[in-house]
Amino acid sequence: MENKFWEYWATFENIENNIHRFDTRVYLKQINNPSNNDICLGAIVGKNPGSARGAISNDLVKIDLQRDQLLRTVKNIFEKAYKKCGKEIPENSYIQVLNLFYLCDADLNNAIKKYENSTSKIDESENKQLSNMKDRFNKINSKKHFYLDPRNDCIKENIPSNIDLAKHTQGMRQEKVIDYISKILK
Repeated sequence: MENKFWEYWATFENIENNIHRFDTRVYLKQINNPSNNDICLGAIVGKNPGSARGAISNDLVKIDLQRDQLLRTVKNIFEKAYKKCGKEIPENSYIQVLNLFYLCDADLNNAIKKYENSTSKIDESENKQLSNMKDRFNKINSKKHFYLDPRNDCIKENIPSNIDLAKHTQGMRQEKVIDYISKILK
């Protein structure tokens, strides 16, 4: 992480001896000083921050991805979508990463246990416990909502309900998502 330009940024807090990651941004071009004036192109929802880490700070800091693949995958999908539609990626543009809950732990079951034992449940979080955490995303004001439905192997143009199985990027075939995003970008 010696390079002063970077693509992955977030804020990190230590809450009850657990690291939480907030305001996670995947910049589509390297940037050295993210700001609130940058362009949010869209958002994705993940389960929880995994193994990626950064310095504890209320300011956006570089994320050391370690083995975490989600942020790399998101960047890759959007880069391919822009290339497919023949458009240039805007400067200072990013994808916002929201999570069902924000406690950092690569082991999801361990993260859920830590979350349940927490006294300050500031977080909202394929299992029943996680399904109840999806409701808050119904309030996101956006022109376009979609998700990949793995049961029917298709893109659904709405917000997934608590009983819908929205596909996580782990093991996801990306072609349909790339095609769909490239059509939105045109």
